[in-house]
Amino acid sequence: MTATYLGMGVALLATFAWVGFGFARFRPTTRWSDDDARKALYQDRLNEIEVETKPDVDSPVDSAELQDELGVALLADLEGKNVDREETGSSLLGIGLAVGIVVSSLILYSHWGDPGAVSIRNVGSVVMGSNTTQRDLNEVTKRLNDRVESRPQDRTSRYYLALALFKAERFSDAAEAFAMVQVPGETPVIDVDVSWAQAAFLAAGGLLDTDARRVVDRIQGYRPDHPSVLELLVLDAVQRHQHELVVTYSDRALRQKIAESQRGFFEGVLDAARAEMSPSRSHLNVSIDVRSIPKELSWLLVYARSEKTGPPLAVVKRPLDGRDSYTFTLDDAVSMNPLRSISSAEHVYVVARVSVTGTANKHPGDMERHSERLAVNGTTVHLSFVND
Repeated sequence: MTATYLGMGVALLATFAWVGFGFARFRPTTRWSDDDARKALYQDRLNEIEVETKPDVDSPVDSAELQDELGVALLADLEGKNVDREETGSSLLGIGLAVGIVVSSLILYSHWGDPGAVSIRNVGSVVMGSNTTQRDLNEVTKRLNDRVESRPQDRTSRYYLALALFKAERFSDAAEAFAMVQVPGETPVIDVDVSWAQAAFLAAGGLLDTDARRVVDRIQGYRPDHPSVLELLVLDAVQRHQHELVVTYSDRALRQKIAESQRGFFEGVLDAARAEMSPSRSHLNVSIDVRSIPKELSWLLVYARSEKTGPPLAVVKRPLDGRDSYTFTLDDAVSMNPLRSISSAEHVYVVARVSVTGTANKHPGDMERHSERLAVNGTTVHLSFVND
C-alpha cells in the first residue's frame, strides 16, 4: 500500500506542476479583439490604392500589384490569428485535462487511499514501549478502535489494537481482537496465534479453558513444540497438579535451543514436578560427563532400550551449552511411545551420544557410551566421554 500511496502522490505533484506551467504560459491575446478597426484599416488602404492609381496621378506602381500585396498582408494576418486561436485552444484543453486528472486522483485516493493514516501514527512505539502509561494506552486504543471501524480489513491496525488491549490487561477483549486478525483459509501467523493463546489463557485465569485450548491445539497442528505454547501447557498442568505432564511438556521445550530465561524456567518446573512424583515408580538416573569433547559435537542424546538394538523406550535430548556434566531421569514421562514405556521393561540398556546433528541416526564423528544391563528401579548410572 505504501508504494501505491507514493505513486499517487508523485502523480498529483506532476499534475499540479503541469497545471501551474499551463497557467504560466497562458496569455489571452487581444490582437484581433476589434474586428471593426481591422476592417477599417484595410478599407483605408484600398482607398489609398485607388487614389494612387488614378489616370491623372503619375505613379510607377500598378493598381493590380498593390492590391496583390495588400491581399498577401491580409492572408498573413488571418493565419496569425488562427495560430493564436489554436494555441489558446490547446492551452485551455491542456489545463482542462490537468484539472480533470487532479480531481480524478483525489477521488481515487479518497476511495482507495488512506487519508486517516495519520490518526494511528506512532502507535507501535506506544504499544511496544516499556514506559507506556495507562493514559497512553487508552488514547491509542480509542484511535485504533475508530480505525478498525472505518477500515475493517486493516489487519495491521487490528493487531496493534489487540496488543494495546493485552498490555492494558483487558485479556478477554484482546483475545477477541487477535481472533479477528487471522483470516480463515490463509496461512496462520505464529506470533498472532501465540499472543491470542496467551490472552485467552490469562482471560481464563491462568488455565487453558475450552477457548484457550482451541487456540493451543490450532498452533500445535503446525508448530507442535513452540516454546511459548509449551509454557502455557506447563503452567496449566502445574495448576492442575499433573506432574507427569509438566515433565513431558518441559522436556519437549528443553530439547530445543531456546533463550536462557526460558531454559531456566522449564528446568525449574521439571525438577519441581519430579520431586512430587513417586520415588517407587520405574525410572533410571543418568549422569553424563562431557568435558573435553570436540566443539563440533553440540548435542547430547540419552536413551534407554530393552535390548542392545531396537527402538528406544525413553529419550532425553539437550543442546550442549558449556556445562561439564548433565543429569537426567529416564521414566514414563519421557517415553517415546506410551504403549512401549520404560516401565514395561524390567531391564534396559542406557546409551549416551554426543552428536553433530542431534538426529536419531548416528553420523560419522559422533561418540557414544553404553551401560551394562540395568534394572529399572531408580538405579543411577554414570557415563563419561573424558577418556576419548
